[in-house]
Amino acid sequence: MTLPQIDVQTFDVNISSLGKKFKFRPFLVKEEKLLIMAAESSDKGDMINAVQQIVTNCSLGKVNGETLPIFDLQKAFLEIRSMSVSNIIPLKSKCGHCEVENDIVFDLDKVKIKKSRGHTKQVKIGDTMVIEMKYPKVNQIEKLLGEDAEEIYKVTADCIETIYHEDEVIEFQESPLEERLDFIGCFSTKHFAELEIFMKLCQHFYTLLSLRVRHAKRTIQ
Repeated sequence: MTLPQIDVQTFDVNISSLGKKFKFRPFLVKEEKLLIMAAESSDKGDMINAVQQIVTNCSLGKVNGETLPIFDLQKAFLEIRSMSVSNIIPLKSKCGHCEVENDIVFDLDKVKIKKSRGHTKQVKIGDTMVIEMKYPKVNQIEKLLGEDAEEIYKVTADCIETIYHEDEVIEFQESPLEERLDFIGCFSTKHFAELEIFMKLCQHFYTLLSLRVRHAKRTIQ
């Protein structure tokens, strides 16, 4: 006898880097197991892999968690958590002056993705060239934060999507890595800095916290 399938609700999640909404389901026992195993390992890489797999699973295979930029991966995971467990996470934080513990209500439904002022995916190089970038993936972020110049150049080469030069449109990723690195190597310091600015201005989270601060002598709302 075939066991019955359990129906689960779905909900829409906007993936900002892809510019569209996808159907997601809450995480199930098998996804909770992934999180528990990752937490027990205490390895950051295991936790990232678990989150990526959960986003892929819960999107019914429509979104690849491994290819999402970090802000979309985090936002999608928080929305899944909100629908699977609760949108409210109670936290505690000590006062920086008197060490009194304060209750913080973290509402996942109030987490937003906000573009930095002046943020654009297009970087103008000189008068005749525009480079369109794509967002770095999670595993590329740590390389950008490191001190290995060669790795930084490789990530930059992977994040250039299209080059518009006069009337020509060039799909950059169709060229071999060696040619792409040679292209970047010909940049002036000023032009390469323009690409670095894109990385630094990537979208980020902001949230509103319901916070009631208790001080030793007074309470501040």
